[in-house]
Amino acid sequence: MNSIIMKLKYLAITATLAMAVSCTEKIDINLDNTDVKVIIYGSITTDTVAHRISITQSADYYSNTPPKGISGATVTITDGENVYPLTESITEPGIYLTQPNVYGLPGKTYTIHAQNVAINGSSDFKEYTAESSIPALPENYQNIYLDSINVVYNDNWDGWIVNGWANEPADQRNFYMFRVYINDVSYSDSLNNLMISDDKLINGSSTNGAALYFIQEPDTLKAGYKVTLELCVINEDHFRFLYEAQTSSQPQIPVFSAPPANARTNLNNGAIGYFSAFAIIKSSYIVKEQDVLLKDKILGNKRGSK
Repeated sequence: MNSIIMKLKYLAITATLAMAVSCTEKIDINLDNTDVKVIIYGSITTDTVAHRISITQSADYYSNTPPKGISGATVTITDGENVYPLTESITEPGIYLTQPNVYGLPGKTYTIHAQNVAINGSSDFKEYTAESSIPALPENYQNIYLDSINVVYNDNWDGWIVNGWANEPADQRNFYMFRVYINDVSYSDSLNNLMISDDKLINGSSTNGAALYFIQEPDTLKAGYKVTLELCVINEDHFRFLYEAQTSSQPQIPVFSAPPANARTNLNNGAIGYFSAFAIIKSSYIVKEQDVLLKDKILGNKRGSK
């Protein structure tokens, strides 16, 4: 999620602008140097995979380089009973991974501990922690929440709609994040490609093929492509973080409106970013030849009508 980390880098920057007496007065705004912040971002989920935590440091406002990874940290995730150590990637400095057999459980609270973290290779080592809970879910939640999906080209939006048949439980407040993979490669690898929603409008009901995700560009999908939707059950604080981060990354209207507030963080000791824990339910669909032919027919009719 490098794009999310880049957004967080900018959200940590503030600038003060003094009003000039004359409209022709020259105003110098110094945005070159800012306080360097530690950025920690990552998660543990119910998937059995090598879970990924990134530890980087923020850069100056006009820097065009990605955040610099912080190496040499000691990172663990614990659920109060088990401790899962993370190992730094050999090829990606600042990326720390659990063993590939690690998975989270619904109803559990997970805490990340990042020790021996130093900015710019200094000897000023600090420790950071955060905790997040996977929402409690029924034992057979994988078979309850999401039954199936399909994809249909939508000429009004000029893209593909991922429709889902899901059952929303009525006995709890739920918050969701939707992610899509195309041929097992993430399509939702940027902040604004994540879809989030609460259950206010669908609490206790079935979606019955409702649109759950949008894939841009008509030629993104071909016949035989596999589309996988991840329905992620997240907690409310994680939902608020994503909403605030997405809002902050959008253009402000009017242009000279006040800057948006920084997105929240659940990390201590002055770090920014977010550590999350959530459940994942998946469903896949293989794009059919007739799906693509229908898309081509719709586009052909639109071009012919012009």
